Amino acid sequence: MDLRIEKLKEKYWAGETTLAEEKELKAYFKENPTLTKDGQFYADLNKQQRIRSNRSFAHPGKRNNKAWLSVAAVILILLTMGIVFFPDNTKQDQFAVEDPQEAFEITKASLMMISEGLNKGKTYSKELNKINKAKEIIHN
Repeated sequence: MDLRIEKLKEKYWAGETTLAEEKELKAYFKENPTLTKDGQFYADLNKQQRIRSNRSFAHPGKRNNKAWLSVAAVILILLTMGIVFFPDNTKQDQFAVEDPQEAFEITKASLMMISEGLNKGKTYSKELNKINKAKEIIHN
């Protein structure tokens, strides 16, 4: 066997060959498959690469649930659309007030509560004005 091929084989088994060197080795053993045991090995390896298996492998613990997931998604979408487009109008609003006088009293009480909160803010703003005046005196 050629000395160069022997060196390439050693480099190959050490994992140090380049793609070009590997192609050279394959071409050599393809042309002379019966010269050595290695050549027979490469010939068998090439033959095995060409053979394709007809088997398909599936994980034994997994089941195909894609169909069920699709059905569940469609049902969920339909329920959501039904709730959005066809709301239940038979319920009465629990906060609805029919009597105009009662509605006026409720509104008045709400506005008074807001007014009290605003008045508290007004007292704080008076104190801020005092602080601003003192600040102006100090800076001038």
